Amino acid sequence: MTSPAPFARRDRSVPVTVVTDKAVLSRFGGRDTAVVRLDAPLHAHEPGTECIACESHGNVRVLLFELQEKVRLGMAEPFVRVVVDASEVTDVTAVADALVPGKLPAFGLRDHAVARNFHLADVL
Repeated sequence: MTSPAPFARRDRSVPVTVVTDKAVLSRFGGRDTAVVRLDAPLHAHEPGTECIACESHGNVRVLLFELQEKVRLGMAEPFVRVVVDASEVTDVTAVADALVPGKLPAFGLRDHAVARNFHLADVL
């Protein structure tokens, strides 16, 4: 049996639903669902620039990787699906694109780990 490529998608990755409306968010819940909230930028930026603090608050890859690490370290409950609250984000397309393999460049091991372990299921 051959082993898969190191960053190939797993047979069973975690589905991620991106929610843009707070009312829809109430449909999701349960012990097996993790909810991740993308926050709006902390302060104003010039167009095309963003500070590191604001970028990490709105970067779905960072938040999913951190969630995965918390579970690995026993700091969070295991989950079978993730709901991303993107109701405060102005560009939801960028959030969805970050979860589609090949849409946005991967900048490090973290991004490859997220691509391997999570997949975009729906945008509501």
